[in-house]
Amino acid sequence: MRVLLLGAGGMLAHDLAAHAPPDVTLTPLTRAQLDVTEQSAVARAIRDLAPAVVINAAAYTRVDEAERERDLAFAVNGMAPGAIGRAAAAVRATVVHFSTDHVFDGKADAPYHEEDPPNALNVYGASKLEGERTLAASGAEFLIIRTQWLFGAHGRSFPRTMWERAGARVSSRVVMDQIGRPTYTVDLARATWRLVEARSRETLHVSNAGQTSWYELAQRVYAAAGAPELVTPCTTAEYRAAARRPVRSVLDTTRAEANLGGPLPAWTDALERLLAQLAEDP
Repeated sequence: MRVLLLGAGGMLAHDLAAHAPPDVTLTPLTRAQLDVTEQSAVARAIRDLAPAVVINAAAYTRVDEAERERDLAFAVNGMAPGAIGRAAAAVRATVVHFSTDHVFDGKADAPYHEEDPPNALNVYGASKLEGERTLAASGAEFLIIRTQWLFGAHGRSFPRTMWERAGARVSSRVVMDQIGRPTYTVDLARATWRLVEARSRETLHVSNAGQTSWYELAQRVYAAAGAPELVTPCTTAEYRAAARRPVRSVLDTTRAEANLGGPLPAWTDALERLLAQLAEDP
C-alpha cells in the first residue's frame, strides 16, 4: 500500500513514520519538500505518486499566535485539507486528516461525541473546523481523527517543556481548570495505522484513556524530575493567554474504541513512557 505522509517533519508524523506497517510503502514529505498551502504542487505530487492513502499531518498549531496570524492558520488548517482532498479524489485515494478538541467550546458537562455541534472559541479551532469542512466537501473518501493535548519525544509539547523547566529548576504556574485527555503520539500513530488498515471512513475521536488538568499533568512531570514544589496552580483567567481555550473539551472515544477493539493506554502510562525516554535521551 502506497502512502503519502504530509508534514513529515512534525512530532506526530515522526511516530507515524516510525510505526508504519511493513506492507506500507511510505513517502514522507516535509514542509520544505512540499508546502501544503501550494495547491498546485500538492495536486502534482499526489497525481504523480498516486497513493492509496494520503495522511495529512501538516498543521498550524500555535494557538495563541494564530490570533494574529489568521490568514496563515486558515491557509494551512482550513484551505489545504480541501485541496489535498480534491487531489486525492482524482486518484481515488483516501485522506487521513487530524483535527482537534478546539472545534468545541468546552462548555458541555459531558465528553464530546463526534456528532456534537462544534463551536470554536479561537482562530486555531475555527481554522481546524474549516479544514474538516473543506475536506468533507472535496469528494475524497476520508478519515478525520480528532485528538487533543498531543505530546511526544520528537517535538515541542507541554510535558517536554515542563520536564526541561523542572530539570533546570525553573518554577511554573499552570492552569488547573482546563480539563482534557493527554495523547501520546506513539499511541495515536499506532491507532491511526490500525484504522487505516481497517478502512475506517468517518470522523473519530482518538485519545489516551482518562482525563486530567494541565496542572495535574505538570505536577506529575515535576515530581518525576524531583522538583514537585516548583509547580503551582492558577486559573485560566489568571493566565491571560491571547487565545480563549475550551475549559472542558474532553473527547468521547467510545466510537473509536469500537473500531480499535478497546481503549488506548491510560494517559498516565503514556506519560511514564515519555518521561522514561526523555530521561534516557534528553
